[in-house]
Amino acid sequence: MSPVFKRLCTSQNLTKSFSRLRGIRQQASFRHSTSFAMNIARVTAWGKPPQYITGPSLPDPSPSQLQLKVLAVGVPRVVRGRALGKHSSAKGSELPFDPSVDGVGLDEATGNKYYVAPGAAPLFAERANVERSHIVQLAPEADPVTVAALVNPVSSSWMALRARAIGGCQGRTVFILGATTESGRHAIHIARELGASKVVGASRNSETLNQVEGLDECVLLTDPLDIPKAVGSVDIVLDFVGGPVAATLMRIVEIHGGLQYISIGSVAGHENLVVPASLLNARPIRIMGSGMGSFSMLEVKREMPGLVAAVGKLKRPTNIVTAALADVETAWDSTREKERLVLIP
Repeated sequence: MSPVFKRLCTSQNLTKSFSRLRGIRQQASFRHSTSFAMNIARVTAWGKPPQYITGPSLPDPSPSQLQLKVLAVGVPRVVRGRALGKHSSAKGSELPFDPSVDGVGLDEATGNKYYVAPGAAPLFAERANVERSHIVQLAPEADPVTVAALVNPVSSSWMALRARAIGGCQGRTVFILGATTESGRHAIHIARELGASKVVGASRNSETLNQVEGLDECVLLTDPLDIPKAVGSVDIVLDFVGGPVAATLMRIVEIHGGLQYISIGSVAGHENLVVPASLLNARPIRIMGSGMGSFSMLEVKREMPGLVAAVGKLKRPTNIVTAALADVETAWDSTREKERLVLIP
């Protein structure tokens, strides 16, 4: 790991660290490029879709780098936020700007495919020089498009269960609030992958909840909330919803030995989590958050190979939409709400 990378990643906010490192690499790429051109996509005006333009080619990779042909780059919400200039990781960046976060590349010399970690290189391009310490080799059968699209949403539950839940989820019951969300559906698979003995899913929509695969028990979020006895004791809650239902669940759920409540998202739109002090004093509950600022750089690097391997086993979901990088301007705003755009240079 380079001294610059070490210095930038000492901050708790890894996204900001990745952004500052990305800025250094983008500037270095333009300063030291040769005269040959390469097709790239860059944001040239904040709030506008990236433009497909001609940029300078890459210099030869250093001994610590691989030059990869970019195969696929996902466009999750964070990438769109960066393109708007509103995401914290894009604040202070100069135009033209590459909003990409992570992706998949090919080493043409060996035929090996690699996942490129967040912030490792500007990836809205035909090729990228990437530090070897920031890539993870994929299995030959792994689909680059699926990996590029899903590492971001799958990482939320993987990191929560591996880096935040004390003792992991092996042999435990995991309760997923928001099991019908995309991240919630992936959390079911990840909990199974990591050895959970029982996975319980909760949602307000009974019809949608009954269609979710992989759950041992389903809980309909009614008011007042009722948890069937069949759910039994719960060890870990992954909350993608937020709001008052969290405190209600903590109050009535069966607990043996302790409950770890992990806040991941807030799709219900509530900014604050309100839990009475009397509840915390009365029950063995540990509350924690799970997000980029809650992980150390060592935890991220430690978990990346396992996360990528797990994503590499997944089938491509039907909501993934692909487009050529050359068509980025028209494709940028063409996807529907639940579709995931992946760009292919």
